[in-house]
Amino acid sequence: MSDKEGVAAGKPKSVGRRRLLSGVGAGGLAAAVAVFGRSTPSFAANWHCCNLVYNPPNMSISECKYTSGSYTYYYNWTCREGSKTCQCCEHYVYGVSRPNGSAGSCA
Repeated sequence: MSDKEGVAAGKPKSVGRRRLLSGVGAGGLAAAVAVFGRSTPSFAANWHCCNLVYNPPNMSISECKYTSGSYTYYYNWTCREGSKTCQCCEHYVYGVSRPNGSAGSCA
């Protein structure tokens, strides 16, 4: 690196991420587990091709599509798994990011 006058610019001194993390080791991992807890499985579960949050589904397709007033909504989609076509649904309550129910049906 150099500036406009040709004087070599010094490289900033920093501790690299690998070097920083290499000193953590098993003790640091154990401390992290103690502080933050164990990791959980992925948010979405693979129910056929739907990747539903709740596996197995915890409601029927008709229950999932039911909206009670203006505070619930749902997402409905289809996907294919081999020769099967699956209908998938996630039911939400406004203001809550995680669905309160999942549904799926494959035929």
